[in-house]
Amino acid sequence: MTQHRVIAEDSLSAMDQISKILGKDAVILETNKVNGKIEILGSNNIQDIASSNAKKRKKEKSGFSHLFSNHKLEEGTQVRKLDSIVNEKKEEKSFNNIDQTNSNIDIVNNKTLIDFTKKMENLLENMIITDISDNELCNNQSFRIELLKKGFSKKIISEFKEKIMTSENIDPELIFFHCLANKLVSPCEDKILGADIIFINGPSGSGKTTLCSKIASYILDNKFSGNERHKLSIVNFAPISTNHSELLNFGRLLNLNVNNISNLEDLNAFIDANKENNKVIVDVSQENKHTSGYIQYLEKLSLNKKFINILTLQASSNKSMINSTMNFYKNTFPTIALTKLDESHICAEELSILGELNCKVGILSGSRSVIGSLAFAKKEVLAQYMNNLSL
Repeated sequence: MTQHRVIAEDSLSAMDQISKILGKDAVILETNKVNGKIEILGSNNIQDIASSNAKKRKKEKSGFSHLFSNHKLEEGTQVRKLDSIVNEKKEEKSFNNIDQTNSNIDIVNNKTLIDFTKKMENLLENMIITDISDNELCNNQSFRIELLKKGFSKKIISEFKEKIMTSENIDPELIFFHCLANKLVSPCEDKILGADIIFINGPSGSGKTTLCSKIASYILDNKFSGNERHKLSIVNFAPISTNHSELLNFGRLLNLNVNNISNLEDLNAFIDANKENNKVIVDVSQENKHTSGYIQYLEKLSLNKKFINILTLQASSNKSMINSTMNFYKNTFPTIALTKLDESHICAEELSILGELNCKVGILSGSRSVIGSLAFAKKEVLAQYMNNLSL
């Protein structure tokens, strides 16, 4: 059996029948109202499931240059309303303050509510809703389903529920994008210019070396004059056998010396000798992150106000990779650099897990050019980026 159509008194009962007949991996292809009842067409055919997933991801990719083009952001009045909503503090509500003068209010049995909630969770788990009638739900309920369909997690949507349910006459999805962007973005321009020690960590192929060169170029342009280049040092912290040619070439382009260091003891000695008079940028190879004592050394450095740890995550990183990477570096309080945004885009699922893990995004970067294509994250731009992905 691949497709099955059911008719029931309500959506919940119809979805329950679909789940029992076709399994929890089934997708809902169509929802209609027929003679006062709900008709649902479901499928467990692999082609239908693949097609449903494709619809969610079939968005025009937003190129890196488009992200930072002079596109029109929300008008000033709306931006002020959004800022007010995003920064509004939650009011603690006491049960004692609830007006209980209306004796006609029906109290729902607690066990009934718990059973209903579990039933809904079981139905929605692993299911992708591809079509639902807004006539069945009010606007403030249907937009949540729209966000789920786009790939945002239930946990991150629920986090901003109270702000999204505001009475302001603003699109609820837009409020959500601004709330999530406000949670994620952490400006780091001043931290980079003020830091004596900058470490750049991240998985292999995530653009660490290119980002190292971009940051060096930014510091030279904004911190040191032409005759002060000697105050900036670049370190390649990698095994002796590693090919250093890419970083060496970037060093020549920027007229900077690149120091190759392979063990933690020598790295510590170099930093101690240079940190007072020079800025040091350390490009850490994937192999050396497992060096004995390295993560403890990084955690100790993170207590220094003149230190910043930048963690590169390329835009195509999946949920599992983000989870494992953040778990490894969680006690070093990294600033996230989303890289390779000119090659691919970051989707709703990845943005959700970054929010759930309380990650702080400070840098947005491309990979095709050393000069330029580096931008510091701004919440308005990230919110617009999310909005563009959903178009």
